[in-house]
Amino acid sequence: MFADDTQMYDHCSVSNVPDLVSRLSACIDDLAKSYASHRLQLNPSKTEFIWFGTRSTLSKIPLQYHSLTVCNSSVHCCDVVRDLGVYLDSELQMKRHVNKVVSLCYYHLRRLFQLRNLVSKQVMTQLVTALILSRLDYCNSLLIDVPASTIAPLQRVQNTAARLVLGLDRRSHITPALRQLHWLPVRSRIIFKVAVTMHHVFHQRCPSYLTSLISFTAADPGRSRLRSSSTRAAITVRTRTSLGRRAFSVSGPSVWNNLPAELRLIDSHPLFRRRLKSHLFDLAFN
Repeated sequence: MFADDTQMYDHCSVSNVPDLVSRLSACIDDLAKSYASHRLQLNPSKTEFIWFGTRSTLSKIPLQYHSLTVCNSSVHCCDVVRDLGVYLDSELQMKRHVNKVVSLCYYHLRRLFQLRNLVSKQVMTQLVTALILSRLDYCNSLLIDVPASTIAPLQRVQNTAARLVLGLDRRSHITPALRQLHWLPVRSRIIFKVAVTMHHVFHQRCPSYLTSLISFTAADPGRSRLRSSSTRAAITVRTRTSLGRRAFSVSGPSVWNNLPAELRLIDSHPLFRRRLKSHLFDLAFN
């Protein structure tokens, strides 16, 4: 629940879809009665309903369950919903979200391009960091392990921003520009965000819904005597699908275990961030 936004989640197999829809409808009715007792009202016109799953799974859901009853109004299933600025499509491919971010970034880049001869390089760098890089980094951990074709538009945005800051033409090679600005590529920025979150998880500096997803070998009685326990390695979870590999419970330990052991042993969070960026920078450009 947020300020004026209530969200409900549930999961089931395809065979249990009728029971799930029935539970959601009953829960919505209970919420509506509770709100009415406080002189509040659910707004069906602003209510969205979406199924998440693979393409084959979604195709098996009967058509009569592509809608939900909210306050005697029928709400039809959406293909994309917006959640705190992130656009989530039914197959979680994140292409719609990337397209929205790219469109907004190019809008600001066109405006900044008009200022290129009026401000210094330092000011332009600050403007690009505030208006472009901040949008590339917002919730970018959701893009972990997505196909390279999905990440490519975001990388083109970063390349355009680097050329703008340094005053380069569109044919200039971009790798020296990113190295000069000390900007991590988009893929490395995503890994950076996941690794930083894992550092918070290890030191219990994040919500319990994240810490409950991750286990470390040192806390496992059956693995506490292994060599990996002294290096703060996380227990990896096996999955058979590409979508499952993107779950934080899978991608988080994978990213964490791929870091050098001496990096995982750093307790200071600011120091960890600096060393992590240097490590990813070396991997990207050296």
